[in-house]
Amino acid sequence: MKHKKLLISLTAVGSAILMLAIFLMVWFYGDRYKDFDANFSKEFSIPGLKDGAVPQGMGNCTAEYVIEGVGTPIKKSQQYFFITAYMVDGSPSRIYVTGEDTGYVGYVTMKNVDGSDYLGHCGGIATNGSYLWVTGESTVYVAKSSSSDYPDIANELITKAKLEEGSENKSVKFTSSFKANCGADFCFYYDNPNYTSVSYDRLYVGEFYRKGNWETDMSHRMTTPNGYYNTALVYEYNISTLEPYGLVKLSDSKLTEENKVPKIQRAISIPEKIQGLARVGNTLALSQSYGLANSHIFAFDWKKTTESENGKNFNELNEKNFAYEGVTTSNGVPYTVTDLKVYFADCNNSELLLKNYEIPSMSEGLCAAGNKVYVLFESAGKKYKTFVRERIKNVYSVRFRY
Repeated sequence: MKHKKLLISLTAVGSAILMLAIFLMVWFYGDRYKDFDANFSKEFSIPGLKDGAVPQGMGNCTAEYVIEGVGTPIKKSQQYFFITAYMVDGSPSRIYVTGEDTGYVGYVTMKNVDGSDYLGHCGGIATNGSYLWVTGESTVYVAKSSSSDYPDIANELITKAKLEEGSENKSVKFTSSFKANCGADFCFYYDNPNYTSVSYDRLYVGEFYRKGNWETDMSHRMTTPNGYYNTALVYEYNISTLEPYGLVKLSDSKLTEENKVPKIQRAISIPEKIQGLARVGNTLALSQSYGLANSHIFAFDWKKTTESENGKNFNELNEKNFAYEGVTTSNGVPYTVTDLKVYFADCNNSELLLKNYEIPSMSEGLCAAGNKVYVLFESAGKKYKTFVRERIKNVYSVRFRY
């Protein structure tokens, strides 16, 4: 009888182990990514993975580089990519630099306005060359070139990234910052290709929501016209070369100069777990991911998403006016506006949602050039190496022709 009970117990344990082994095999090797394989192309290696970097945001801009050799040096232009990362060992957060043609350049660390090391969980990064914007901890950090030695901040990043490890000047210091009125988890700079004036260019700053551990303000959670529950907001700012933030500021006479922060032109209501945004052509692309579940790249029709009939005033949706965080009038009254318009990236509207690409887990920030959207992943970081089934070590791109 004892032998029979032992046999039954061993059989049960063996069955459990077998089921676990089958589950793990299916988990690690059974998944397929048809959308990813058919539509996404490998671009370049994600820098910093061996250093313990955890990639978060990605921005890009065009800048010159010099080809030296026999004869006169030749100047050429290329796309430079800037990738933010926090470090698993708690050391200062970094910006890694890669050239589309020339490859990996190097990295710089970030410093706060007071000169101390930036140790925060940095999120998005964007630049138009003249200004650098980095998001994190509900704040947008801004940097301009630190001296006349550098034509602009992009050139400073590229130049300092080439310096040797441990160099005293291998860092970029923020020159200003402002409260983002949201979680400020990602950002994107949109260079309007139809105009040369920067007044048509835009900066987008958005937030990430996940129930339980990454909440957003209740006023940012809205049901779309088609019944989809969105949980976060993206803000649109107008670019300006005349302002300390690189953005058009509030101009109300009731505000002191100190309180004239960047003006939010409009807002877009987005779904949960959005890690990055890019706007290219007539497409609004959103990167959705969290944990080990498959990621998604949503492609929305930009024109239809931002048409007037798809928008409502913030105060209509929340029964209160929109208040700028920490901004008060000259009389000390919180500063509110009544005309902030909110538009909906509505997953229940088939005319707005053009495509939903299912791709491997842990997609992060997005950036764009031409009709290509570039996708960053954090799954190959040392932090996740023991349990991620698909460790993506490269930036990929997808072409949007919508």
